Amino acid sequence: MIKPIEKQNIVDTIYHTMLDMIITGTWKQGTKIPSENELSEAFAVSRDTVRQAINRFSAVGILRSHQGKGTYVQKIDTSFYMNSIIPVVFLGEDDGISVLEFMKAIQVESVRLICQRASDKEIEVLGNYLELMRSTDSQDYETYFNHDVGYHRYLVQFTGNHLFEKAVDIAEQLLQVCLKEIVIFHGNEKSIQQHEECFKAIKERKVDKAVNIMVEHYDMLLERMREWNAMDESERSRIKRRFK
Repeated sequence: MIKPIEKQNIVDTIYHTMLDMIITGTWKQGTKIPSENELSEAFAVSRDTVRQAINRFSAVGILRSHQGKGTYVQKIDTSFYMNSIIPVVFLGEDDGISVLEFMKAIQVESVRLICQRASDKEIEVLGNYLELMRSTDSQDYETYFNHDVGYHRYLVQFTGNHLFEKAVDIAEQLLQVCLKEIVIFHGNEKSIQQHEECFKAIKERKVDKAVNIMVEHYDMLLERMREWNAMDESERSRIKRRFK
């Protein structure tokens, strides 16, 4: 059925018009944009309406106001676009699987790149994270999880691909609670073993072996996530209480 078209919010209209001007380069990085008075006249709206639109850009660092000087366009990088593509929202269970599959693809490619490009010194930094994981108390899942995240973040950071970094940062935020619960439920013994084997393969520059181990690691996480999702809420609650 055809539904009536909702009247668009004026602030939204101004925001998207300004966004187009920034993205297309009409307002380039470092450019001073028109004043609130000039914009309100051009859009034929109140200054308050213009200010609301500008505040949206300021909140995410796209525009910055300097007292007595005006408002300027800041640097826009891939992080801005990733925030648009993958907003930080509450996910359903199927979405969690999709995000983890996405993480798998990026981590696998990161392993391939670090095998080919990393110096021995850079690889040793990865070993530091591994040592922290090994030395963490077996029941201190919070600390272990943080070191585990550090290991995977370093892999991505080394690629130098800012899009990879931002995507993984968002994905980790979305999956943090779920992955932590999986580690608590299944333990970390198998995970540590896979991280150690992957690290050894990277040090030996065995690309295919390192990639296969990372694939195996994420396939294990996906299987465990599906098992966790298949439990009813009462069973999950009972398990969580055991580890509090």
